[in-house]
Amino acid sequence: MELTHPTASWTLEYTDGRASGPRKLEAEGATLFSFAHCRIDKVSDDDLDTRKFHLFRKGGCAVFEGEGDFTQGAAAHLRQTHRIAGNTARLTYDLTWPKNTSLKSGLELGSVVLAGFWQRYFVVTEKNCNAAVDWKEIPKETAAPIVISPLPEIIVLEDAKGRQLEWGLGDDLWRWQAGLNGEFLHATSRLELSSAGNRLTLRRFVSFCDPEAEAAAAKKLASDPRFQPKEEGAPAPEIPVSQPEARSYRFNAYFAWSAPDLIPNFNLAKDAKCPAIHPQNGFARADLEALGEAPKLELDFAKMPMELAAHRNNDSSALPCWESRAFQAGYRKLIRQLADYAHEGVLVLKNMTPGWCNVATHEARRGKLVHWDLPAILDTMAWTRQILGDGWTIIAPQTGIWNELPSLSASGAETGFRN
Repeated sequence: MELTHPTASWTLEYTDGRASGPRKLEAEGATLFSFAHCRIDKVSDDDLDTRKFHLFRKGGCAVFEGEGDFTQGAAAHLRQTHRIAGNTARLTYDLTWPKNTSLKSGLELGSVVLAGFWQRYFVVTEKNCNAAVDWKEIPKETAAPIVISPLPEIIVLEDAKGRQLEWGLGDDLWRWQAGLNGEFLHATSRLELSSAGNRLTLRRFVSFCDPEAEAAAAKKLASDPRFQPKEEGAPAPEIPVSQPEARSYRFNAYFAWSAPDLIPNFNLAKDAKCPAIHPQNGFARADLEALGEAPKLELDFAKMPMELAAHRNNDSSALPCWESRAFQAGYRKLIRQLADYAHEGVLVLKNMTPGWCNVATHEARRGKLVHWDLPAILDTMAWTRQILGDGWTIIAPQTGIWNELPSLSASGAETGFRN
C-alpha cells in the first residue's frame, strides 16, 4: 500500500496486511530506504503475527496503525502508530514485555536499510546543538560497525547526490535513556552504522545487551536473600538474568527526508508585521483588520507573553517548551483566531527553535524529567497547517545546525493528507 504526496516527489510504501514498519521510501527519484523495522534479538517485526493493519487520514495526516505478536523468541506484543505529514513521519512504539523472558542480544526500534551510497553523516545532541555541523565520512565498506553510544537525539545521513534522511528520537528522552533496564537488565543504547556495497544499515538499539555487565550483576545478586535456597540442600532460585520488567513500554521517534518541492519561499517572510498579543485575549480584531484581508504577520516566541512554567527549565530568559500544555493552549488560540479571520495570508514563526527542558510538568509528571521539543514542533506545525488550510504560507526560519535538518526545512508545508 502506497502513500504519495500530491505535490512533492515522494512515496512511502507499506506491506499490505502487515503490522511492520514502512517497506520503502522513494524520494527525489531514488529509493532512500527499505525495510524499516523493529527487532527483538534476531527476530524482526516482519515476522509478527499481525492483529491489526489500518491506514487512514486524520487531522491532516496519513496514519498507519499496526499491531501484532512476536511468535518466535520473546513473545512480546508490539503496536506501532505512524503519523505522516509533509516530509516527516512521527512514530509511536508500544511494546508489552512478557513475564520471565530474557533479552538475549538487544531490542531495536526503528532500524533501517538505506539503499545506494551514503557518503556522510552528522549527529545532534544537547551538547553540540549550538556548534557548527560536524560532518563525518562513511566508508564504502566497514569492517566493523560505526558505533555511537548513547543514542544521539538526531542523526542526518546524506547520499552521493545530496539527498538526506533524518532519524530522530521523540520527546521522551528519559524513556530512551532507560530503555528496558531495571533490576535484572543493564543494557546500553547505541546506533550502529555498517556499509557494504551499495547499502548502509542503521541499527538503533534502545537496549543493547552486554554479557559482561549482566554476568557481573548476576554475581552480585547471588548473595541476595531472595536467591538463596529456602531449605538446606534445596536448589537456589534462578536469578532472572537479563530480564526486563514485565510491563508495557512506550517510545516515540520520528524520521524525515529532504523534500525540495516543499521548502517555502523564505523571501515572503520579509516585512511581516508583529501585532500585539494580549495575554488573555490573544489578537485584537482591529489589529488583524489593519493588516488587510490577506495578512502577513510574525509571531516571535522570544517575545511572546507566557507564564514562567511554560519556559524551558523554568528560566524566564529561555524560549518556550513546546511540550508545555499551557503554552500550546495560548499558541493554538492565536492560530484559531487567524483561521477565523482570513483564509489566506503569510505566517512567520520566529524563534521556533528546538531545545531541551527538564520541567516534568510539561510531560504530566513531577520533579525534573529530561525531554526535548523538536517532535512537538513537528506535531504543532502539522496541526497549524490543518487549521489554517492550504491558503496560508507558513514559514519557520531556523539558524545554525537546525537550519540543516530536513524535518525543519519544510515545516509548515502542505501536509498532503488534508480531508
